[in-house]
Amino acid sequence: MSDQPSANPNVSERTPRPPVDLQEVGGNLMEEARKHDAGRSALTLTPSEGGPLKQTLLALCAGQELTEHPSPGPAAIQVLSGAGRLRLGDEEVRLTAGTWAPIPLEKHGLHADEDLLALLTVVPNP
Repeated sequence: MSDQPSANPNVSERTPRPPVDLQEVGGNLMEEARKHDAGRSALTLTPSEGGPLKQTLLALCAGQELTEHPSPGPAAIQVLSGAGRLRLGDEEVRLTAGTWAPIPLEKHGLHADEDLLALLTVVPNP
């Protein structure tokens, strides 16, 4: 597996060349997350050169969260393992392994109830 530079400054500077074993790479990300004070680690996956679709594999340790933030464009989350809650103002959507949910354009946050491995898919607004 060779790496490509990431276009997203908020995630790791490595993008593995496809095909990618999400469970294997996600396990490595979770190990990295456990070593960081923030309890999280992420990796950008870009399906094509210059395309608008951006995917980020996110590892979030139990009890950690991504604080409320706006979506950069239409987005969805697919939970690969673990459990958490997508917060939308006063509402919460429970996420467990195998679930998929759209992420609204409004501000939202993510809390990991258990170690959480998820694939975020975004089409950034121009």
